[in-house]
Amino acid sequence: MENLQEFAASSNGDQWLLAEDPVTEQIVILHRGNRSSGGHETRLSVEVFLRQTPRGPEHDALLTLLNKKGDQDRVQQGAANKTPSLKLAEEYMQLGGRRRAKVDDNIISTRKWENEPAEAEAFWKENIEPMDEKQRQEVELHLPSINDV
Repeated sequence: MENLQEFAASSNGDQWLLAEDPVTEQIVILHRGNRSSGGHETRLSVEVFLRQTPRGPEHDALLTLLNKKGDQDRVQQGAANKTPSLKLAEEYMQLGGRRRAKVDDNIISTRKWENEPAEAEAFWKENIEPMDEKQRQEVELHLPSINDV
């Protein structure tokens, strides 16, 4: 990640940073969990981050930063450069999908603790589940991490 700019931090040590992915040149949100929770890092597109619920002060801080920097146009341009796996993950999340990525020793899987809307479940079964393992893992990497729950 390049051009890291912290826009929010919690009292427990979590950090939220605006970053640029050097490969896609897309603006992303990098969340760094506090050390006591393992310090796990998660990357989300700005759109997915802003749609998360419940909303926290970090969401308002990001909007304030984007308005100050005038980066809203750049964020929208980045949307045109999204990979197919990112588009699928975002659509699933927009439908209310509740699965979370679990990355452990470079093994990628998902966990689902809550029931999710029927639309999200159907989307997963129809569009993501049938993929080969490598393609499915690429989608899963774009989901929020279990450490973010």
